[in-house]
Amino acid sequence: MSTTPHDNHQRDASQDADPSRDETSSDPAQIEADIARHRAELGETVDELTERLDVKKQAQHKIESVKKQATDTVQATKNRANAGVGEVKARLHSDDHRDVLSVLAPALGAVAAVVLIIGVARRVRR
Repeated sequence: MSTTPHDNHQRDASQDADPSRDETSSDPAQIEADIARHRAELGETVDELTERLDVKKQAQHKIESVKKQATDTVQATKNRANAGVGEVKARLHSDDHRDVLSVLAPALGAVAAVVLIIGVARRVRR
């Protein structure tokens, strides 16, 4: 049986890769330990690839991310709307009623934004 230059190159490269190898590497216990280590590394690699290629899991992560982002946006908009309502109440209780409409417009806009975001969030869930 003859060996090809490619086979010799692989054998030489594997010997060059680990200069600490010596006669003890032919010890069965060492070989078994190397095999166990390689199996563990391959198992981790397979697990990582399986997770990366799991389309359902990736889609679920994306859905959760979008839901969290929508929830955060709704909460921020609610906070702004509440602040606007507080400002409207303060101005309504003041003696100067001339700018009530200038205050009501942003407050109504904030309420409309909340309603719009809730509608979009419901549509995304379907």
